[in-house]
Amino acid sequence: MARAKSGYTLALADFVANLRYEDLPQHVKDAVTLHFLDAIGIALGAYATSHPLVKTLVTFGLEQKGKAEATIVGAGVKVSALEAAFINAVLTNFLDYSDGHFMGGHINDRLVPVALAAGEVTEASGREVITALAAGYEAYIDLAYTLFAQSESAELRLPYFVLLGPVAATLTAGKLLGLKREELAGAVGLAASYQLGASQYVVTGGHEKDLSPGHEARRGLLATFFAERGVLGSPDVLEGDHGVAKAMGIGSLGRPAVGSTWRIEECYFKPYPACRYLHASIEAALHLVQTYKFPPEEITQVLVLTNSSSARRVSYEIKSHVNAIFSHAYQVAAVLRYERVDLPTTWAQKLRDPLFVSLMKKVKVQATPEYDKLYQQRSLTQPPWPAEVHVFLRSRGEKYSAQVLSPKGDPINPLSLEELRTKFLNLAKTALTEYTANKLLENIEHLEDITNIKSLTALVQAK
Repeated sequence: MARAKSGYTLALADFVANLRYEDLPQHVKDAVTLHFLDAIGIALGAYATSHPLVKTLVTFGLEQKGKAEATIVGAGVKVSALEAAFINAVLTNFLDYSDGHFMGGHINDRLVPVALAAGEVTEASGREVITALAAGYEAYIDLAYTLFAQSESAELRLPYFVLLGPVAATLTAGKLLGLKREELAGAVGLAASYQLGASQYVVTGGHEKDLSPGHEARRGLLATFFAERGVLGSPDVLEGDHGVAKAMGIGSLGRPAVGSTWRIEECYFKPYPACRYLHASIEAALHLVQTYKFPPEEITQVLVLTNSSSARRVSYEIKSHVNAIFSHAYQVAAVLRYERVDLPTTWAQKLRDPLFVSLMKKVKVQATPEYDKLYQQRSLTQPPWPAEVHVFLRSRGEKYSAQVLSPKGDPINPLSLEELRTKFLNLAKTALTEYTANKLLENIEHLEDITNIKSLTALVQAK
């Protein structure tokens, strides 16, 4: 194989290979720990739903009868590392409660399951897991800036993560496996060599959305296992003449901007289990109903104004929890009816409520040029998901309105440490005893002191 010039892929691999725990500023270590905590809580909450897909997932994993290498969160049983990465990634994404970045997609539902699986295989310390996740986050975010500043995922009609997740998952796992620069780049070449994806699930509610993060996590870990054994892909897969960037119509990728600045703190945490594009309309609706206390029976119309990308998420026919996750109509109607945000797995129960169904039909969603302009100008100080909600009442034709430009959880409107702990415990205690949930919280908050990650995964078995 011809030796590639040191382009974007190799430079990214070089950063990951040489990154040390001592190189990380304390605020980065703290941020990684919080994103790790968030992922574990979400996975436990998903497991506790006992949703048919969750049950099938765990049963199928056990049926594969591979080596007992890594733990399924919630089930507490060990399966092969590849199966554990797959299952835990699906669990962490299942409720759509995972973190993300304004330039594209979710991150901890792809990377934490890979770090757990690779960490158990290598008996990694907490510090090694933190370092690997820091590397993965920085790689993911840099690639998001590099690719999607020039090419919109919304225009491609592809979810961001099918491009970013496998690459970052590969680098996270490869760091824990101790791969060298060329091996890491070759592993990325294997993981990034096919990137077909679609987001039709936003409309039809298909379960490909649920399984997608599992495929990405498994693919990243599998690529590192092959690279560890000398099977390498193209080390210029991202920037090469026939690589990912050129396939997207993008020119030169330049050099990755990693190591000099740390971007993990640009990520958001979710206060609500729904697509991030819906959080502004959810928050605006919550503000209106909690402030003005109008009865839902009096509502004649609800108008949501937002950008074009967000406005496409408006299913009225709810066939699964996936539809609920991506529907402004469902989420806004639920807030106006119940004054709270529930897990999306409660969708069938809500559809048996005639008043809720009636409200959902009254929600209209429109894109405006003003919000489309804000989307094009998106940045850390102007996230891409602002919205306003107008509620029209029967009484005297009253109208109540609220606008949210930066929903709760964004870096400029962050969740507090206490709010993140509460989110974790509320989810974890649906699967674990209160004692175990609190013990797990304490262990994760001292992740850097753990000598073997297996001591932590021993605590994730449901009651």
